[in-house]
Amino acid sequence: MKIRTTLLTFLLATSSAHAGFSLNSLMDDDGLPVLTSAKKTGIGFASVSVPYVNTVNYFGFIDDKSKPDAVVKGKDAYYLYIWIPAAIDELGVRMISPVGNLAEPEKEDFVQANYGQKVKSDKETWFDTWIRVERMDIVSPDNIKMASKVINILEKDDDSDDTYDEQRHAKYNSLVRIETDLSRPDKALVRGLYRVVFTTYKKGKVEGSFIATLGSNVPGIKIASTLKELNELVNE
Repeated sequence: MKIRTTLLTFLLATSSAHAGFSLNSLMDDDGLPVLTSAKKTGIGFASVSVPYVNTVNYFGFIDDKSKPDAVVKGKDAYYLYIWIPAAIDELGVRMISPVGNLAEPEKEDFVQANYGQKVKSDKETWFDTWIRVERMDIVSPDNIKMASKVINILEKDDDSDDTYDEQRHAKYNSLVRIETDLSRPDKALVRGLYRVVFTTYKKGKVEGSFIATLGSNVPGIKIASTLKELNELVNE
C-alpha cells in the first residue's frame, strides 16, 4: 500500500496554511490513520511528518485458542516475523487494537487464518498493546526456517502512537520509529529477518483484534505469525 502523491501535496499545502496541523484526521487508502515517519517536510512551524513510502498491514485476532509464543513480564506474548528484502533507513511499527470498523483487509494485506470469522463475531474486545522489535540472526531468505537467535532489541513501546486520536479507549496503541545507524552494526537496518513481540501492558490478557502496520522506504516486506508461513511467503 502506497501513500499517493496527491496526499503529500495536500500535506504541504495544508501545513503552509495551518501551523501545527495534525495528521490524525487523515486516512490512507485502506481507511487507516496515516503512518508517518520521523522525517519532516516544510519549514519551522509549518513542517509536517512525512508518510512512509510503503506500508504493510497484518490483521490478527487473539483468543483462547491462540497459543502464546513466550511469556514477557509475566504475561502471554506472541510473535510476528518480518522479512525485509533490502537495507532501509527507517522502520515504523504500529499496533492498534481493536480493529473494529477502522479497516477491512485488502488484497495486498497479510491476514491471520480465520481472522474474518473471529472479528465478525467480536469487533469490540481489545488489549493494551505493548511491542518490542527485535533483529534476528538471519540475512538470507533461504535460512528463514533456521532462525533461532535474537541478535539485539531495536526498540520497544507501550502507548506512544501519535498518528491516531483513539476515542474508543485511553489511547493504548503502540508505535516505534527505528532509524538505521550505519556506524553501529547492531543498529543497522539491513536485509534480513526481524521479529515483533507483542503482549498487553495495563489491561488484562491479550485478546481481541489488532492491526500491525509496518512503514518503510522499500517494497516487498513480508509479515507472518510463524517462520514456516513467512518462509512460504518469501521463497515459494
